[in-house]
Amino acid sequence: RLSSGVVAWPPRHRRMLAWLPHRRQRVRNALVVAMSTTSAAAAMPPATPRAAYVHLPFCRRRCFYCDFPISVVGSKPGAADAAAERYCALLHREIAASPSRQPGAPPLASLYFGGGTPSLTPPPLLAGLVDGLRDAYGLADGCEVTLEMDPGTFDVARLRAFLEAGVTRVSLGVQSFDDKLLTSAGRSHDAAEARAAVELLMQAQSSAGSPLRSVSVDLIGGLPGEDLASWRRSLNAAATTGAQHISVYDLQVEPRTAYGRWAEAGTLKALPDEALAAEMYREASAVLRAHGLQRYEVSSFGREGHRSQHNSAYWRNEPFFAFGLGATSHLDGVRLARPRRMDAYEAFVRRLEGAEGAGRQHRAAGGQRLTTRGSGGAAASAAGDRGFAAAQAELGVREEGVEAMTTLIMLQLRTTRGLLPAELTPRFGETLAAAAEGACRDAAAELPAEWWVMEAEEASGGGDSGAEAAPRCRRFALRDPEGLLFSNDAISTVFARLDERLERDDVGGGGLGGCEAGS
Repeated sequence: RLSSGVVAWPPRHRRMLAWLPHRRQRVRNALVVAMSTTSAAAAMPPATPRAAYVHLPFCRRRCFYCDFPISVVGSKPGAADAAAERYCALLHREIAASPSRQPGAPPLASLYFGGGTPSLTPPPLLAGLVDGLRDAYGLADGCEVTLEMDPGTFDVARLRAFLEAGVTRVSLGVQSFDDKLLTSAGRSHDAAEARAAVELLMQAQSSAGSPLRSVSVDLIGGLPGEDLASWRRSLNAAATTGAQHISVYDLQVEPRTAYGRWAEAGTLKALPDEALAAEMYREASAVLRAHGLQRYEVSSFGREGHRSQHNSAYWRNEPFFAFGLGATSHLDGVRLARPRRMDAYEAFVRRLEGAEGAGRQHRAAGGQRLTTRGSGGAAASAAGDRGFAAAQAELGVREEGVEAMTTLIMLQLRTTRGLLPAELTPRFGETLAAAAEGACRDAAAELPAEWWVMEAEEASGGGDSGAEAAPRCRRFALRDPEGLLFSNDAISTVFARLDERLERDDVGGGGLGGCEAGS
């Protein structure tokens, strides 16, 4: 089940990073040039986390493409109930042993329940988690609460119970409206169940006073046996449901999946080649735009007012809490991945409780003094530094200086808004921001014009030398679809030029390099 929180890259490119909460760890792509952080200016502390991700791992079966940390419970009604009760109790313990909200800190603006198949979780248990996170961090008025759901896992009564629990947005894992392709992917539902599920959601949303503000549909392109015609049919089927948001993902064949094993054995047949996969990416843009859905990041389209607030926090590289099996948090510039195996995750939670049960203070997100909730006791005090702060230091991956800036650049360039170099200055200092601005101009001079758009700053005027200064770049973005389709190539070019500028310490000179004012 690919969720809308997963970063999925365009066809013919593999993901540059895999540390968003649904994934196992941060991965550096070979295209990214290794850079020293010695020239980094003092960074502005990150903001207080306004987003939280919770992983609910239960699934009826493992799909053939899936390498997420899940727990297979089978298809019998209520099969996940007992396991979910034990697991949710563990989640409550992790929340209690994690950094707590300080007085005056803003509440959460988004909450995302991903999986797995979170709609297998009994609604009362989900309501308990929403309440627990509200108690711990607060939920802002209008907080976006997303629940991933699968067709065939809910009816009218169960959906109503989820909405009463606090859900305001649903991400439905359809993946295809073609029965043959659903079977080839190992999905548990068929096309008729997918249509019925979307219809239930749209009817619920149309009810007077419904808390359901947005419905999103997920599709996967490039499944074995898929061609451009079947892909176009799924795109049109999704767009005509009335859903306000659609995410489209290029199939990734991972080693630890059924597809991966079959590919290694040479028995995985009929995968679309790279040229066809690229055409599928272009087709998604054309079809969904024609239905009034606008792409706002590399894999998602939304109608006006229906962009995912939670995923947008990831693209802005903001800090966020994360809880549960395999989830990765981003606090104080550190990405901390939880274990993927249940026994190891339980040990991780016990480790947090051992040192933090007494409510010992430690420094976490945004450099603030945070406390953790717990029952305390001599054992907790004796555990010393074996708590959240120690886990951050010992198990987390810290990003700072140039590395942190390149991560932000990469994420921003995978959105249609693109990169505004001036926004880098408060966080990374003028030197690095100027180097990034120049690197964008340099890259634009060598990349195909149909890949990018660049806006220039207005001329400052003044001066009496008679020489007119070249305008600087205000915004650099990759076009939909060609620039985003080849985004890995484009971003690696920006990084290579950034590396050159830092090495020669020429951070501000040069012309506009092909910058198109007002494009």
